[in-house]
Amino acid sequence: MTIPFKVQRKAKRGEQGMKMGNSNWMDKSKKLLHRWGHQMKKTKGEPGLPCDNSSFFSHKHALVEPGAEIGERTRIWAFAHILAGAKIGADCNICDHVFVENDVIIGERVTIKCGVQLWDGLRVADDVFIGPNATFTNDIFPRSKQYPEEFMQTHIQTGASIGANATILPGVTIGEKAMVGAGSVVIKDVPPYAVVVGNPARIIRYEEH
Repeated sequence: MTIPFKVQRKAKRGEQGMKMGNSNWMDKSKKLLHRWGHQMKKTKGEPGLPCDNSSFFSHKHALVEPGAEIGERTRIWAFAHILAGAKIGADCNICDHVFVENDVIIGERVTIKCGVQLWDGLRVADDVFIGPNATFTNDIFPRSKQYPEEFMQTHIQTGASIGANATILPGVTIGEKAMVGAGSVVIKDVPPYAVVVGNPARIIRYEEH
């Protein structure tokens, strides 16, 4: 088990305080390390509690299901829920109240802001930004308790950005470095470097590249 850097640093301060004759510092550092070790053992493998994995950060109120693949240095914040089949790359930031279903693949350095749900069939490439409360779908004609044999795939390509409250219909591809404006409703593919806004989303310009 790897003790987090912040805990190690506090413990180091305790050792330095002991050298200067301050026994209270040493007592505090011992208690800190003991408490951390106890918490890690207590929460290991229990859903809904901090994940026993030093390669990424999982908030104590996040739920990372056993079996989910999480890349190094990725941060998963409070009340996020990652299902067992999800795959998330390195250096991602998964903000509060994000839900990631099983058949979801997320690349590296992806930012997903608060209140986003990523459903089965979603493929998110590297360096993508997804704004707060952006909405994805995976069934073009949904009915309660009726499920398609296979959910439609939606692809968000490298470096694309999706604005807050945008809605992305299933089966579309958002091209590389494309920009979807806040509140837009995307019903068809967006070309690379295009900027789209409105309902339905329309191209207003192209970004330079």
